[in-house]
Formats: sequence, structure tokens, C-alpha cells
Amino acid sequence: MRATVIHGPNDIRIEQAPDPVVRRPTDAVVRVVNACICGSDLWAYRGVASRVAGQRIGHEFIGLVEEVGSEVTGFTRGDFVVAPFVWSDGTCDYCREGLHTSCPEGGFWGEVGSDGGQGEAVRVPHADGTLVKLPKEAATEEKLLPSLLALSDVMSTGHHAAVAARTRPGTTVAVVGDGAVGLCGVLAAHRLG
Repeated sequence: MRATVIHGPNDIRIEQAPDPVVRRPTDAVVRVVNACICGSDLWAYRGVASRVAGQRIGHEFIGLVEEVGSEVTGFTRGDFVVAPFVWSDGTCDYCREGLHTSCPEGGFWGEVGSDGGQGEAVRVPHADGTLVKLPKEAATEEKLLPSLLALSDVMSTGHHAAVAARTRPGTTVAVVGDGAVGLCGVLAAHRLG
């Protein structure tokens, strides 16, 4: 399969990579329907953040479940899913508090030893704690896919910020920065009152 691989600053290539397989009973394999480039991907491209040469990149993707491990209970082949920008077990104290990036069993897409989201398919560790099911019929709605893709990172990050700020009816919120995450924070604050 093809995947995006970084070799150094200003050197990202589309290369052949091994097809992902279920390695652990809690894994799933997701065929990527849509992926995007995040600003944090550009940090590595510009040389601001270091990456190991040959490392896969990308952490924003939606797709169809192709295979699940024997312990995966929430997903079956053909389910349409969004993957948040990290994987996590969904059961630890951090995950229960909504701090999935601190999950001791979790990790980030594209870190050494893991698949990046900018590939044709991705092995998803802890599928039950990571993936979020979307309506199956949405997978064929071409105009809707970019909006659903926003759920993988920018929308959820903006929402998390609004919730962490205890946004509720009657409060005043200031959002500094009007990039994608900032705008999603504004949307979330409005939705929360």
C-alpha cells in the first residue's frame, strides 16, 4: 500500500509500506477514506519538530473497518469510523477523565513503530477505546467527508478547550487565534451556551 513517509525537513514522500495487520486482539485495521494534513505535520516538514527518517506521518483520518481483533466488541467489518488524533485504551483513569493523550497504553499516530494516518490503511491499537462510529451511509457523501474529517482533531480539540474552560450559558469566552482549532473552539463555546 502507499503511505506518506518523512525523511527530513522538506522531504516527504509517498512510498510503498507493508499492509497493516491485526497484531493484538484489541487492534482493528481501517481502510482510509479521507485524511488531511495538520499544522503539526508541517512542523516536521519545516524542521521545527524532529522525526526519524522513514517515519510515517499523519494523524487525522476517517475510514472503513476492514478487520478486527478477537477482543474488539464495538466494531465490525464495514463500520465507518473516525480516529481521534491519538489512540487510547478508553478504560484508564486518564481516559475516563477525557485526557486520552495521557493514557499510559496510548500513543500518537505516526510515532516510531505505529502507522500514520496518511496511508491507504492503518492498524488501530485499542480499537474499542479509540475509534468512534459514524453513520455508515455518510461514507458515500463526498461533500460531507471533510466535515467528518474535522472530528478527528480540530473540532474535538476546540470542544475539549471549551469544556476545560467550563464554558456554560452566561459565561464569557475569549479565543486567541482564529485558525481551525480556534474557530472550532468558538463553535463549541457557542454550542455550550
